[in-house]
Amino acid sequence: MVWGPHATRGGRGGRAVAHLNRVLSFGDLLLLAAASIGPAFSLATTFGPMEAAGGSATPLALLLVTLIMVCVALAYRRLGARYPNAGSAYTWVRIAFGAHAGAYAAWVLIVANLFAIVATALPAGIYTLALLGFLVPGIASTPLADGLVGAAWVLGAGTLLYRGLRPTSRLANALAIAELIVLAVAAGAALLHAPVRDAVTAAPPPAAGGLVGAIAIGIWMIDGWEVSASTAEEAYHAETAPGAGGLAGLLLTAAVLWLCMSAFLRVGTPGGFAGNEGDAMAYVGAAIGGGPWRIAITATVLVSLAAALQTTLVYLTRSFFAMGRDGVLPQRFGALDAREQPAFAIVLLTAVGVAGLVASAFFPSVRAAFDFILSGATVFLGVLFMLSAAAAVRIFAHARGGTWRDGVVLPALAILALAAVLAVSVAQGDRPTQLFLLATALAGFGFAWWRAPGRSSAPQL
Repeated sequence: MVWGPHATRGGRGGRAVAHLNRVLSFGDLLLLAAASIGPAFSLATTFGPMEAAGGSATPLALLLVTLIMVCVALAYRRLGARYPNAGSAYTWVRIAFGAHAGAYAAWVLIVANLFAIVATALPAGIYTLALLGFLVPGIASTPLADGLVGAAWVLGAGTLLYRGLRPTSRLANALAIAELIVLAVAAGAALLHAPVRDAVTAAPPPAAGGLVGAIAIGIWMIDGWEVSASTAEEAYHAETAPGAGGLAGLLLTAAVLWLCMSAFLRVGTPGGFAGNEGDAMAYVGAAIGGGPWRIAITATVLVSLAAALQTTLVYLTRSFFAMGRDGVLPQRFGALDAREQPAFAIVLLTAVGVAGLVASAFFPSVRAAFDFILSGATVFLGVLFMLSAAAAVRIFAHARGGTWRDGVVLPALAILALAAVLAVSVAQGDRPTQLFLLATALAGFGFAWWRAPGRSSAPQL
């Protein structure tokens, strides 16, 4: 196969610049954002840790992190309207602060989303084996089995994406609608169910540190809406639809998550959630109806995982494409195949994701692997959002009216809030995780020094 640039739509000095086909509507972008958040998957994997930290205040923690993310999403909408680019956050930081800062943002984006691929696919292995266990008793979940099944999910998602964004979008949209319906029904069943004795909702609120810890985990829970920004070059009405679709997807999914949390905490106890921290949705299913509900919810989590995994690959491959086009990554990443798809990025990232899942099998337990990955994903996603918000403040500093409010004031508030949350979260972590995060952050400066000389095709301030 030969990769090469296609569909030129401008460039500097007459240089051909590859661009992607426009295939997505506002509705596609809204559902892509919701699918990327993956509400059932988010509840399954992070509801337990959030409840352990936030207790009865977990819905409040979700509300607070949603307010922070709305401020960031408004900045994304403003930035996307001015600079619609597949590189999204990386491109905006590069435009606002120069090549070295842009290359560092590229590093943060890469690390955060490679973590996200593994953090999404590993639970897919767990829940696949759990669903098979209902049908074939005796199937056991082990780190090796979970990692290999998760690797198969990555391979499947990458294969579908290789066929094109439109088929991936259609499947992700259908899966997102299905999971939102099931979650709404499950929340209704939990609300109608009599509250259990010693339910979480009756517990006293946590200390301030616990609430902040729950907010930090919530960054991962509602992450994913920003995928719409990375598809700006593939969207109709590129200046408006991606930003509006991401914001709408965030609000819709956060509302569903808040409703589910508030309902599910009525039927679960602190001890019950603590004993099922990695399997919170199966625990909820057993609490509201037993076997049939557990099977339905397990299947819904798998549906959610499939959609979230697909959209995570969309975000990362489009970002790699933009970085290759700008010279921050090798040029092959910025080339399109004969179908005008970033095939090289798709193939390589699928392979990297498969390797990461296989590597996770060497952790002493699945939970240990997931907790480590979750910590890394949360911190680097938070840093990426801070960098994006800072780019908005820099770019719109001299604006007036609504642009100044959405582009400067609200992003600045989000930066302050995220900085406080991440500082507390890292301080509460264990020493090996802290050292890993520090080493990875410092490695980004080496990457920025190495790759910054690449020249961007994006417009400058």
